[in-house]
Amino acid sequence: MQNSLFFKNVINSDSIFESIGQLSDIAKKTIGCEHISLFLIDEKHQNTPASYSVNISTAVMEQLQNIVVDIQYFANIPEGSSLSMHNASGNLRDYLKLTKYQSIYGFHIKHGPSYGALLFSFLSDVELSNEQLQMCTVIKLHMEQLIKKIQFRRQVLKQKTYENLFNTLRMKDSFTVDHCYNVAFYSSLLGARAGLNEVDIETLKLGALLHDIGKIAIPDHILMKPGRLTDEEFNVIRQHPVIGYKLLKDLPDVEVEDLLPIVRWHHERMDGTGYPDQLHGKDIPLLVRIVSLADAFDAMTSTRVYRDSLHVHEVKEQLLIHAGKQFDENLVQIFLSIIDEQMQMNS
Repeated sequence: MQNSLFFKNVINSDSIFESIGQLSDIAKKTIGCEHISLFLIDEKHQNTPASYSVNISTAVMEQLQNIVVDIQYFANIPEGSSLSMHNASGNLRDYLKLTKYQSIYGFHIKHGPSYGALLFSFLSDVELSNEQLQMCTVIKLHMEQLIKKIQFRRQVLKQKTYENLFNTLRMKDSFTVDHCYNVAFYSSLLGARAGLNEVDIETLKLGALLHDIGKIAIPDHILMKPGRLTDEEFNVIRQHPVIGYKLLKDLPDVEVEDLLPIVRWHHERMDGTGYPDQLHGKDIPLLVRIVSLADAFDAMTSTRVYRDSLHVHEVKEQLLIHAGKQFDENLVQIFLSIIDEQMQMNS
């Protein structure tokens, strides 16, 4: 099965229901699972799990929820544990009998204030192999990534001034807005893996979200041109980092000092041939180098009017080719490891 854009498709989903449908299809093809279902509790606001699945009746979902709550899957059941008709008793056996499933495997979901269980339900009494359990773990990781993204996209920018700027960009070019959200999300993944602290990750996310804010001032006929830009048009596009820098720098009543390098320098290159200031190597701050890499990854894996998205394997080759030239070589290796973890579904 070739599914090398699967990670991108899941990350581009805007809802748990949309993504769980994709994940269910993969689970059915790879391990014979009939359905997957997600139960999430926000420990600050909920006592009853929110439930997510597709093509399952409300009655069956209620019984699955009863199982999750009754045995406290969230805390007490080891990762990858199974429940079946032959090892269930009492209420659990009754709940299971009311579903059409003979066996269920559960995995823990944890992110920030949200925690829960991802259940893999089978029509027959099955014992999963180590390889199949690993596949379940990969699917679980995809779901955790999606939850992170949705929680991030729901965050309200802390300062109204930033929110107003971003809404202006949204009205001008929704594609760039989606791109900025993706770059912020990929940047946060890479930043966390690179060992940044929480304060720096928050700065990273906000800077990445605003990195293309200068495109507000780029004429529409250039910004949204359905074809290759002329040299003159490209020179206009190249002004957006400086425009964005000036926009943020002159904002009253907000702290922008830590964001300015990201906005101004996200097109600088390690070999000194970037723009606008031709910075070289470690003169480019770490947060900027992270956003630069995430920016390029999302651009290459996104479909544009004038070209299709690149295959993820091609993108990995491009990152390796440009490691040490355009991108920080160490960050490329870290990011490739993240991609490889997400692409374990390929076979």
